[in-house]
Amino acid sequence: MKKLALLIVAIACAFSVNAQQSKSDASVEFRPHWDLQLQGGVGYTIGETSFGKLLSPSINLSTNYRFHHAMGVRFGLGGFQGKGAIVNPDEGYSFDFLQVNADYKLDLTSLIGGYNHKRPVAFYLLAGVGFNYGFNNDEANAIDAQLPGWATDRFAYLWDKKAFVAGRFGLGADFRVGERVLLNLEANANVLSDHFNSKRAENADWQFNLLAGVTVAFGPKSQTSQAWVEEQEAIARAEKEREEREARLAEEKAAEEKRIAEEKRIAEEKAAEEKRIAEEKELEAKRLAAAVRAENIAAHSEDIFFTIGSSYIRKAELEKLNRIAEWLKANPDYRVDVVGYADKETGTATGNLKLSERRAQNVRKALIAAGVEEARIDMGHKGDTEQPFEKNHENRVVICTLE
Repeated sequence: MKKLALLIVAIACAFSVNAQQSKSDASVEFRPHWDLQLQGGVGYTIGETSFGKLLSPSINLSTNYRFHHAMGVRFGLGGFQGKGAIVNPDEGYSFDFLQVNADYKLDLTSLIGGYNHKRPVAFYLLAGVGFNYGFNNDEANAIDAQLPGWATDRFAYLWDKKAFVAGRFGLGADFRVGERVLLNLEANANVLSDHFNSKRAENADWQFNLLAGVTVAFGPKSQTSQAWVEEQEAIARAEKEREEREARLAEEKAAEEKRIAEEKRIAEEKAAEEKRIAEEKELEAKRLAAAVRAENIAAHSEDIFFTIGSSYIRKAELEKLNRIAEWLKANPDYRVDVVGYADKETGTATGNLKLSERRAQNVRKALIAAGVEEARIDMGHKGDTEQPFEKNHENRVVICTLE
């Protein structure tokens, strides 16, 4: 296994030296990065009963470090449940386990096809080791306690809590859905001690997983290619040298053109400065106008209060409306928004909604009667669904807000 791993690394390096630039964009190269991966799916522990009875849920949370465009390492925490069975009698049982694993991942697509930062799908192989801790083996222990004496050797390796070392390998595919997000499908196998399912079989126990998941990178997975930057700089230097040679051959003509260009530049800068000053003056005028408008809205908006259950406008409140109307007539670029309310401590929600509407309508009519154009009045009512004031009696109100 060790020799195989070294061979894979050597092959990967041979194929990918100086191949970090993206095949789809030479200005982009691979950037080493960490990511977080969450997988879930189904596990299968080989046993002596039907396939479906040995299926169990499986989850895995891991972090990956991609140190090369075709290679990386993964450290994860997974597991959930394993299952086993005995025959004669036909009994199935389950147990729980957690597994910490470390995997080497080889991106076959990048290895063969080179790095491509926008490749839609990539296939990979993995190989690694895991430390497996099994617990909650109560079902197997209970079955063992009920077996007749001649059958007690069915659970020759029965345990309650036990640690195992696992060899791991598998294959998978990553599907690109965003700059930092991948969807993932993976099938892997764990080779464990013969003790894993509590039974003696004189061979290793196998636990397979079929998983789907999502991978999110912690940072950018690509960066500007230094080789491309150096290439562009070389092109720029060559271009600059060519321009300098041409400039030396036309020095006299260039001097005159430079004088004309300088005069033009000065004229343009002067025009730009004058334009900037004019724009600043215009912007300041708009700020002042906005400030004045805000002050006017604050100064001339009014709250028209009503007595309990009433939509009648009292004399003192009518004077407020007359002031609003006079101000609106003198300032035709303003509108008024009329919104009626009712206090929720009195009446019903339905009644209060109608009451707030009558209050708003009466205020609107009073403004029209005072000479305000109907088209300049917006009206709404909210009943007791909103209480604009803390004191209950103050919510028997129509709020007139200038706009």
